[in-house]
Amino acid sequence: MMPESDITLSSFRLRWDVFLSFRGTDTRDTFTMSLYHALHRRGLRVFRDDDGLERGDEIQKKLLEAIEDSAAAVVVLSPDYASSHWCLDELAKICKCGRLILPVFYWVDPSHVRKQKGPFEDSFGSHANKFPEESVQQWRDAMKKVGGIAGYVLDEKCDSEKSDKLIQHLVQILLKQMRNTPLNVAPYTVGLDDRVEELKKLLDVKSNDVRVLGLYGMGGVGKTTLAKSLFNSLVVHNFERRSFITNIRSQVSKHDGLVSLQNTIHGDLSGGKKDPINDVNDGISAIKRIVQENRVLLILDDVDEVEQLKFLMGEREWFYKGSRVVITTRDREVLTKAKSYVDKHYEVKELEFSPSMELFCYHAMRRKEPAEGFLDLAKQIVEKTGGLPLALEVFGSFLFDKRTMREWKDAVEKMKQISPSGIHDVLKISFDALDEQEKCIFLDIACLFVQMEMKREDVVDILNGCNFRGDIALTVLTARCLIKITGDGKLWMHDQVRDMGRQIVHSENLADPGLRSRLWDRDEILIVLKSMKGTRNVQGIVVDCVKRRMSTPRDRSADEITWENFRRKPSCKLALEYIKEKYKKYVRDREEKAKEVVLQAKNFESMVSLRLLQINYSRLEGQFRCLPAGLKWLQWKQCPLRYMPSSYSPLELAVMDLSESNIETLWGRSNNKVAEHLMVLNLSNCHRLTATPDLTGYLSLKKIVLEECSHLIRIHESLGNLSSLVHLNLRFCYNLVELPSDVSGMKHLEDLILSDCWKLKALPKDLSCMICLRQLLIDNTAVTELPESIFHLTKLENLSANGCNSLKRLPTCIGKLCSLQELSLNHTALEELPYSVGSLEKLEKLSLVGCKSLSVIPNSIGNLISLAQLFFDISGIKELPASIGSLSYLRKLSVGGCTSLDKLPVSIEALVSIVELQLDGTKITTLPDQIGAMQMLEKLEMKNCENLRFLPVSFGCLSALTSLDLHETNITELPESIGMLENLIRLRLDMCKQLQRLPDSFGNLKSLQWLQMKETTLTHLPDSFGMLTSLVKLDMERRLYLNGATGAIIPNKQEPNSKAILRSFCNLTLLEELNAHGWGMCGKIPDDFEKLSSLETLSLGHNNIFSLPASMIGLSYLKKLLLSDCRELIFLPPLPSSLEELNLANCIAVQYMHDISNLKLLEELNLTNCEKVVDIPGLEHLKSLRRLYMNGCIGCSHAVKRRFTKVLLKKLEILIMPGSRVPDWFTAEPVVFSKQRNRELKGIICSGVLSFNNIPENQREGLQLEDVQGKIFNLTDKVFSTTFRLLGVPRTNKDHIFLRRFGVNSSLVFQLQDKYTLHLKKRDPPLIERLELKNCRILLVFEGDDDYVGDEGSLDESQYSVSQKLAKFFNFAANDPCV
Repeated sequence: MMPESDITLSSFRLRWDVFLSFRGTDTRDTFTMSLYHALHRRGLRVFRDDDGLERGDEIQKKLLEAIEDSAAAVVVLSPDYASSHWCLDELAKICKCGRLILPVFYWVDPSHVRKQKGPFEDSFGSHANKFPEESVQQWRDAMKKVGGIAGYVLDEKCDSEKSDKLIQHLVQILLKQMRNTPLNVAPYTVGLDDRVEELKKLLDVKSNDVRVLGLYGMGGVGKTTLAKSLFNSLVVHNFERRSFITNIRSQVSKHDGLVSLQNTIHGDLSGGKKDPINDVNDGISAIKRIVQENRVLLILDDVDEVEQLKFLMGEREWFYKGSRVVITTRDREVLTKAKSYVDKHYEVKELEFSPSMELFCYHAMRRKEPAEGFLDLAKQIVEKTGGLPLALEVFGSFLFDKRTMREWKDAVEKMKQISPSGIHDVLKISFDALDEQEKCIFLDIACLFVQMEMKREDVVDILNGCNFRGDIALTVLTARCLIKITGDGKLWMHDQVRDMGRQIVHSENLADPGLRSRLWDRDEILIVLKSMKGTRNVQGIVVDCVKRRMSTPRDRSADEITWENFRRKPSCKLALEYIKEKYKKYVRDREEKAKEVVLQAKNFESMVSLRLLQINYSRLEGQFRCLPAGLKWLQWKQCPLRYMPSSYSPLELAVMDLSESNIETLWGRSNNKVAEHLMVLNLSNCHRLTATPDLTGYLSLKKIVLEECSHLIRIHESLGNLSSLVHLNLRFCYNLVELPSDVSGMKHLEDLILSDCWKLKALPKDLSCMICLRQLLIDNTAVTELPESIFHLTKLENLSANGCNSLKRLPTCIGKLCSLQELSLNHTALEELPYSVGSLEKLEKLSLVGCKSLSVIPNSIGNLISLAQLFFDISGIKELPASIGSLSYLRKLSVGGCTSLDKLPVSIEALVSIVELQLDGTKITTLPDQIGAMQMLEKLEMKNCENLRFLPVSFGCLSALTSLDLHETNITELPESIGMLENLIRLRLDMCKQLQRLPDSFGNLKSLQWLQMKETTLTHLPDSFGMLTSLVKLDMERRLYLNGATGAIIPNKQEPNSKAILRSFCNLTLLEELNAHGWGMCGKIPDDFEKLSSLETLSLGHNNIFSLPASMIGLSYLKKLLLSDCRELIFLPPLPSSLEELNLANCIAVQYMHDISNLKLLEELNLTNCEKVVDIPGLEHLKSLRRLYMNGCIGCSHAVKRRFTKVLLKKLEILIMPGSRVPDWFTAEPVVFSKQRNRELKGIICSGVLSFNNIPENQREGLQLEDVQGKIFNLTDKVFSTTFRLLGVPRTNKDHIFLRRFGVNSSLVFQLQDKYTLHLKKRDPPLIERLELKNCRILLVFEGDDDYVGDEGSLDESQYSVSQKLAKFFNFAANDPCV
């Protein structure tokens, strides 16, 4: 046995870039050998069994370790692959590791891999007799998984040229993947899925009540990770609005932190459309308005005070039904105190030993269990971390490059000195292992940058400006799990890690902040500055000030507008308006000035070591020469200066960020400073900037950002001489007309961004010196041509000219751009594509969407060996060239909207790697038989292909297909082979009006979850339909026409087999939505309908159903029951309490309804023309009812009026029913609104009478009452109008009363301003000519008019609330036979 000191881990980071899995007898000396050498030549570390193993190793064990130690795997699946159980073990391990897998189907069919058929069937039969069932099943699962990945097919017909092209393609993909790996390491979680499922059960998202769940646990235990995973899993549950708010504890501590959080919540929940919130009370009101009207999902992470809930979620009672709120906190006491908010508590506990060990081993060794010889040490470490995921992750990552037993023993000794609860001390071990520069950078991030939510690239710029190795250091910190990079590229640090860093700085001097190295607390900073206690110790300061509202020069203020009006037409009224607006501006300016933080430059003079300074949204006064000469980074957003003062000499400044400022010119006209060390200049959103400065002498400048400098019209010619410049961003400089003609000095420029410079007509003619350019973006410019010199840009990877509608041609030399990977020319005036485009061998994406003048695609396009995405949508192309079949690795092809395209070439069969094919709106009449060869096709869209009549028999061979859209095609039937599409999940057949039958094999679509087939001519469903047991949504609605004279349903030419159809529905136990409207089914709904326990929407309108089962009450998730025009239905049985909408419109035979008092969540009840109904028992208990339609309910109107109560009428927004009298205490329209002092307008109730006497009865069917409108006028100008939705015209001639209540959050109330007039009018011109509107009245409801919630029985009528008065009005009307 080796001495312990010599034992090492086999890996240093990941030892291999690529693991090659293959069957040696099939491919070792052919394809695999060539691929290995090609990868090796490009510097990739490749493992293959005869190259990575040393003599004497236990081969199988080392193979599996090598898989764990590889970043990606290429699996060459050949005919004999499955005969080797070694290969199958490799494959199972590859799938288990979760790394990148690139399958190559070498002479095999991918569907055979998935199903273990063809050449694999005998091998698996043999294995079943030799190996345990569990092992064989793991191999089958791995084959199924890899066979379902969109890989690369290399069939027996492929020659060596195609094989070589595939190898080149794989090399490019793997090289790109390896470049991305350091920043995108997949997160590894243990036991998370089980916890998420526990929480989902507690939340029960299908129930209609409001639920608030509190998660608590110590810091670092994984509350935020768990909450994020829960949030992601709940997104699919139809929450109308969603918001996840992180780090509340730290954000609230910032100045105006609560207001900032309210703005975020309001923005998320309002869909981004919002006015800024400036006051916490306004924020509460704004949040209340949204959560009252929408089903929301809100997660509040890291709450540490109950008071925060009051400001961020308001009251629990405000939330719309079905909403869910999740709160996380370290302090269980917070949840205890918040018992009026929180329903259930859930403790996020530390991990048990086994998952702790797995998590630690993954981060320390990238494996699930310790390596040989390291088990005891790993146990000791895991025990000391106390099961905290953060500590396991950070400490494991710290050990990742520690390879010897001695290093691990040292780590254990350090951990033994730590107290059991000392998580900061555990984390500090990782910090102590950093070198001095990495420690300094870590503290900069923890104390300064992380609270600013900065992007990684921006932090790298700053660190490089400090002469640090920024990129390398961030990679190290990421590998150590001390920082993470979010999906949008921002730096993120766990608050425990951040607090550990800040504690290190705080301990530098506990009493005097001025003696510390970094300052981030606003109050401490202001004290240090005002008392002039700053010292040479201070290296970085970030002042947290309030962002001010900035006006742009193009915006005219209200006082300017009123002054202009007065000047043109003087009058006392206009003069008064001007004075009012001027005074308002004065008050606003004073408020803004009061918030402004004023700093003195002299207070920084003593801080001679200051490197980093952020003073956003503040004012700096005094002599700028007092700023430390060694300053490297200055960020001063909304700098109020017109230019930087002459006293400021930025000798060492590397990064200057003056974005969003009033800067007009950088240094002033009489002074031009030279910042020799300046590397980054950010003047984005400086709307007053008109010209760039003279940059002569700026020898280090690498990045210039001038985005959205809307008044920039001139670029100084010195810009073209900046040989150091790497990045230039001029996006949205829409007044910029030209660039410097001479750009010969820009030899190192990599990114040139000119998108949305609308007036820019040309690029510099000579681009020959931009030899390093990688990205050229000229979208939405006025550029008419690309210069001929563009062929010199041999490193260009991305060329985008979308929306350049004056660009008609490309230079013929475009094919010389040998590095080009993406070419996007959407919506240009391009007339032809040069033949040379076929020379772009590295091109991966070509997009020509909306190029309507482009009619021909050159045959050379078939030479684009790397092309993966090809988009021709809405272009003028007439045919696809036959050479398109040569694009063996094309993944996406889209020709939607190409109305001149009528066929696909036969060569399309060669597109064996295609995953998505989009043919919407083309003139294609048929698909070629060869389409069945597209073994990897997952998504096929053919919407609005009106000439398509049938699908070929080979269609069933598309075994990978998951989504098929045939909306509004003219197919008459589906092929029997469609039943072979075992992976099909979504099928859309709606508006296929020629579709008459479904094949008998239809029931074989075992994976089908979503089936939409509205408006077909189907009358029968196949017997196998009930076998679609995975179906979740079924929409087969048909809009049948009714006989206008009798109202009866016009029968189908062929009556449906109602019993068989209804019986088949009962087998679809996972259904959540079922719409069989208009099928003319008759009889009774079977009792077995109770099996549909997940059903949320049931629509059976326009059927001849006469009975609903008593078991209907068992459908506990049912929210919508839509039975309109079921004209034989007589009785309504007990219904489930979950119901929100019940539609019985035109159920003319219904006489009796069971008591509905249990329907506490019902919002809409539609009984239009249910004229035989005699009463609605339980109506008075419906507290949630908002819309009650009783048009034509002549049999029960009096009984219902007696049931009206204050509770019912308070929430009711729409009411229409027989009646001829409106409340006389309402005011006859129109009404002039007068704002009342200290009484806010809370609502508006509109009422009136509708007369139908003049409408012929045979013309009423299908008419909708949408002629009544509320209109607001300012004198004679119409300000706003809204239409009252009162649904169908009654069959009776009796007058009807309507009531329409608008709440405080409605647009009508919001738009009604002082002195405005509100009218109730008939639409002009009307939709129903003979409808008569009369006796219209309006009630304005003010604060206090309808707020009393108690019993009013003992009060005098003059003291009644509005809802009580209405209840009494209707109760009285019920006893008056004339009403």
